[in-house]
Parts: sequence; structure tokens; C-alpha cells
Amino acid sequence: MPEPITRRGRRSKARIISAAAELMYERGVKATTVDDILAASGTGKSQFYHYFSGKNALIIEVLSHQLDGILEQQGRYALDSWDGIVDWFSQLIEMHESRWGLGGCPLGSIAGEVIEQGEPMRLSAADAFNRWESAWAAALAAMRGRGELEQTADPAALAEAVVAIIQGGYLVSSIKRDIRPMGAAVKAASVYLRSHSPSRREGSAPH
Repeated sequence: MPEPITRRGRRSKARIISAAAELMYERGVKATTVDDILAASGTGKSQFYHYFSGKNALIIEVLSHQLDGILEQQGRYALDSWDGIVDWFSQLIEMHESRWGLGGCPLGSIAGEVIEQGEPMRLSAADAFNRWESAWAAALAAMRGRGELEQTADPAALAEAVVAIIQGGYLVSSIKRDIRPMGAAVKAASVYLRSHSPSRREGSAPH
């Protein structure tokens, strides 16, 4: 559906998406009703159906919203440097630990629940993950350009692996209510990236 043309309309739509994202992340997609979202966002059904054809259309917007949040947080760190990567991984652990391992990945937990709801939904989830991987790939490509990764390293393949490893950490930590699997996943991702460092090949890992 077309984007609202007024500032007020854009704010109303954004409130609906934000409220839906928070509720779906905390309660799950199926357990979150349109009425729940309207109550949390302070909007009415006429507004909802003016901006969205139904709940599935809203979910697609929520997936993009969740990814935007991840990229915004990730953008605070220099992921095109070893120090920035370490800082980002540490922040992931701290954030997950602060929620007592509840909720899982803000994007993955919602995506995993909706991908069987038709091909448009699966493609929207895949697009969000592709965007996340692209951000990592761009950072890793910059590192390769400066010689901090081997010239034979494939930034896109490394990015895909990092996001997949992180997803596994989120999932197992959430199931076990234990931060250690997340810590193990982050360590594995770091070791994997550093294995493509020229200095690692020369026998000394970068610090």
C-alpha cells in the first residue's frame, strides 16, 4: 500500500509497526493480535487498514523494522576493524544477557515463526537477512582492502557464516536460558574471521 503522505500519517504508521515489533518479539507473532497492536500503539482499526492490507502485510514491515534496529546498533561500531568486531560481539552478549536469554534474535525469532506463511513472507525474511549480511560483507571487504583479511577471503561468504553462527547462539541460549552458548557462538565467529587474517596464516593471530 502507498506510504502516508502526511507527517501525522507517517508517525501513526510508524507507531503501529514499532508496537507490533515489540509485542511480536516478546509474545510471539501468533499470540499477538491486531487488537493488541492497536491498543499498544494508540491507533484505531480504520488507521490500521488504511496503512496495511492485513496482519501479514504488517509482519513484513516488522521484519524490515527489526533489521533496521540491528543495523542502527551495529552501525555504532567500526565493524571494518578487529577492535570494532570484538566490541560488537561483546555488546551482543551483554544485550542478550540483560534479557536473561529471553526473546532470541530480534529479527530471527520473528522470521523463524513466519517463514512457513507463504513465499512472500519467506522472501521478506530472506531479504532482511541478506541486508544484514551485506552490511557485514561491506565491512569485511574494507578490511580485505586494507590487507587485514587475506585477498582470497570472500567477504560475502564470511558475512553469511557470521550471521548464521550468531543465529545459532541466540537460539540455543534462549532455549537453555544460559548465556554460555551465545558466548561460544561469538567466540567461534571471531575465530573463524581471524582464521582469514594474513597474520594468522603467518603464525600470529591479530590482537
